[in-house]
Amino acid sequence: MPDLDDLRAWQRAVSARVSGWADLLISQLPRLGIDENTLLLAFAVIIGSAVGLSVIVFYKLIDLAQAGALTAVGRLTGIGSLAIVLMVVGGLSLTRLLVRYGTNDSDGENIPDVMRAVAKRSGVLHTWPVLVKTAGAALAIGTGGSVGAEGPVAVAGSGLGSKIGRFFRSGPERLRLLVACGAAAGISAAFNAPIAGVFFSLEKVIGSFGVRAFPPVLVASVIAAAISRAAFGDSPVIEIPTEYGVGDASELLLYALLGIVTGVVAVLYTRGVYWMQDLLGKIRGIWPQVLMGALLVGALDVVFKADLWGQGHETLSIEIIGARTGYFLVGLALAKIVVTAATLAVTRAGGVFTPALFIGATLAGGLAVSATQVVPGFTIAPEAFALVGMAGLVAGSTHAPLTAIMIVFEMTSDYALILPLMLCGAVAYITARRIYPESIYSAWLVRRGERIRLGRDTEVMERLQVRDSYNHNPQVIGEGATVSQILQAIGSSPQIEFPVMDEELRLVGMLTYDDLRTVLSQADRYAAVVVAGDLANPSFERVTPEDSLATALQKLTVRGSHYIPVVDAAAADRLVGVIGRQEILAAYDRELLREAD
Repeated sequence: MPDLDDLRAWQRAVSARVSGWADLLISQLPRLGIDENTLLLAFAVIIGSAVGLSVIVFYKLIDLAQAGALTAVGRLTGIGSLAIVLMVVGGLSLTRLLVRYGTNDSDGENIPDVMRAVAKRSGVLHTWPVLVKTAGAALAIGTGGSVGAEGPVAVAGSGLGSKIGRFFRSGPERLRLLVACGAAAGISAAFNAPIAGVFFSLEKVIGSFGVRAFPPVLVASVIAAAISRAAFGDSPVIEIPTEYGVGDASELLLYALLGIVTGVVAVLYTRGVYWMQDLLGKIRGIWPQVLMGALLVGALDVVFKADLWGQGHETLSIEIIGARTGYFLVGLALAKIVVTAATLAVTRAGGVFTPALFIGATLAGGLAVSATQVVPGFTIAPEAFALVGMAGLVAGSTHAPLTAIMIVFEMTSDYALILPLMLCGAVAYITARRIYPESIYSAWLVRRGERIRLGRDTEVMERLQVRDSYNHNPQVIGEGATVSQILQAIGSSPQIEFPVMDEELRLVGMLTYDDLRTVLSQADRYAAVVVAGDLANPSFERVTPEDSLATALQKLTVRGSHYIPVVDAAAADRLVGVIGRQEILAAYDRELLREAD
C-alpha cells in the first residue's frame, strides 16, 4: 500500500507540472493579442461555469440528505416526535464529525474567512477544507439544521476562484478578483439573483466598487445564474400571488418603522449567534456541547413542526404568512434565531444569510398580521410587509444594504416594492450600526483579533505610517510654467498628478492629466496664456509622514485621487513628497509577507 506522504509528494509534483504548463500558456497570450481585460473575462466565464455546476451538485446533496432523513423518520413512527429529535441530533453530530476530522475542527471556511483571505492572504483559500465544509453544510441542512445554503456555495465559489487563479499563478490582485468572481457566482446561482451576487461580492468580499473589478464579477455572476436557471428553472425563488406596492405615501412611514424594528432584531441575531457559541462552549467536552445544541434544535423543530424544519434549499413559502397568527410568526422568528445559532455552534458549517431572510419575513409578517387586528386603518398586506422585512433583517445583520435590497427584489421580481425595500433596508442598516458596529461577518473577525474594512486589514493599515512608503522625490511643477513646459516636465514621469509650487516653494495646488487635456483640447485659445497656477486645483487632501496608511488611503478616496501630497506636520504648505495607492498597497503587502514570515 503506498505511503500517504508519497501520495502527497506525487500530487504536489503533478500540480507543479500542470501549473507550469498553465504558466507557459499565460506567457504566450500577449503574442496572441489577448489583453488583461479579455483574460479576466475568460477567467470569469470559467469560474462562473464551474460554480454554477457546483451549486447544482450541492443542492443535489441537500436533497439526498433530506430524502434519507425523511425516510428514516418515516420508519420510526412508533416513537412519535422523538424520531425528529433523533434525526436532527444524528445529522448534526455527523456534520460535526465530518468537520472535526476533515478540517481539523476549523471554524473558518465561511464568508468572514473569505474576507480575511482577500485582505491578508492575497486571496489564497485551501480547497480541501472548503469542500468538506460544503458537504457538511449540505448534510446539516438536509437533516433539519437551520443554516443557510448561500454561505457554503459562496465560499465554494471563492475557493474555486482561488484554485483557478493559483493554478495559473496569478498575482495577488488578480487572485483577489477571481475570489470575488467565485463569491458572486455562488450567491447568483444559489438565489437566482445575479445582480445581488455582484453587489454582495463587491460590498463584502472585495470591499470595493472599482471599475476594474466590475466586469469580470458581473460575467461570472451571469454565467452561474444561467447554469442554475437551466437546472432549476427561471421562476422567482419566492412565488408571490400578486404584485404588491405602496398604496399611499403614508405607508412609507410604516416601512421606515419596520426598518428600525428589523435593525434592532438584526443585532439580536448577530449577537445571539456568538452568544450561543460562548454558552455551549462552557460545557466541558466537544460531544456534550454538540449533544446539547442538537437537542435544542431538535426540540424546537418538534414544537414548531414543519414551519421550522429545514426547508432544504428553499428559502420561504410566502403562504405561511397568511396562514399563521401574528404571535406564532413572531415566536417563529425568535425560534429561528435560536436554532440557527445552535446549529452553527454545533456544526461549524453553513451560512447565515438564508436564516436572516426567514427571520425578517416571519417577524415582519407577524407584526403586520397582529396590526391588522388591533390597529384601525392598517391596510398593508402582511405578505408585503414580510418581503420588505427580509431586506431589513439582511441589511441590518450583514451590513450589506445594497445586497439586501437587490436580493429580495430579484427573488420576488416585484418592482412595485422597490421603494419600501430601499427605505427599510437603509433604515435597518443605520439602526443596526448605531446599536452595534459589527456585522454578523465582521463580528467573527473581531472575536479573532481581526479588523477587515474595504478588503484590507485595518489594524495593519493603522500601524503603518506614511513615512515608510511615500515618494521623497516627486516630479513638481512651478506655478508659472507654461503648457509646453509642463508637458516637457512630465513627459518621463510615472506620476499622473503633480504638486504645483510657487516661487517660495510653497504648495499651492495639484495638477492632473485631466486639467491638461481640457487646455490642450482648445490649445489655439488657451495654451499660450495659461500657466500651471491657473490649472492647479487648490482644493486637495494632504497627509503628513506621521499619518497612518489607513488615513492616507481614506483621503485618496475622498476625491478619487491617484496621488496626494505629503506635507510637513508643522507647515501644511511645505511639500516633502507624494504618496499614491500603489505605494500604500505595496507597503501593506510587504507587511503581510513580513508577518507571515
